[in-house]
This record gives sequence, C-alpha cells and structure tokens, in this order.
Amino acid sequence: MKQQVLERARTVVEDVLREQSASVPMEILSMGQEVDGDGDEFIWVRLIHDRGPGTLGGEMQMSLMRRIRSRLEEVDVDAFPVLSFIDRSDTEDATDEE
Repeated sequence: MKQQVLERARTVVEDVLREQSASVPMEILSMGQEVDGDGDEFIWVRLIHDRGPGTLGGEMQMSLMRRIRSRLEEVDVDAFPVLSFIDRSDTEDATDEE
C-alpha cells in the first residue's frame, strides 16, 4: 500500500471520528498497513477513548467500522479496516509501569 493511500485512509478515519465525537470522543492512537495470512492488505487502526474499559458496546463498534469502511470505499481504499478500541486509562497504566 502506498503512503498516499494510507494518508487518504487516515483522513477518512479522522473525519468519521470527528463526526461522531459527541457520543464518544476518540482519536487515532496508531494506524498502519498490515497483511494477513492470505496476503490480503488491511488497515489496523488503534483508537483511544475516555469512556472506560469495556464500555463501548458492540453495536457502536460495528457502526463505526461500517461507516469507516463505506467512506474508505468512496475514496478508493480497498484495504479493510480493523479497529481496536483502547481506553485512555489503559495506556496511562502502561506508561506508569515503565
């Protein structure tokens, strides 16, 4: 995947997150291109939020993934988005342990 495609994907994710920020503010912790065992490219997106560990419902996660996937298709990004949701307190705990 070219860097330009990854940058388009990042813009899409940022736009979708900005649109839904009223319900659960999130930001990108990291984002990168990966390849699965079958050789298919996907985009691994780690999102950070302040809602509390384990509090994001499956419906919200799937809705966000569907919106991101749909928008990626609109800008000709074929790689499938894989999202992981991390509570900010989990990253602070990891930092405190170092």
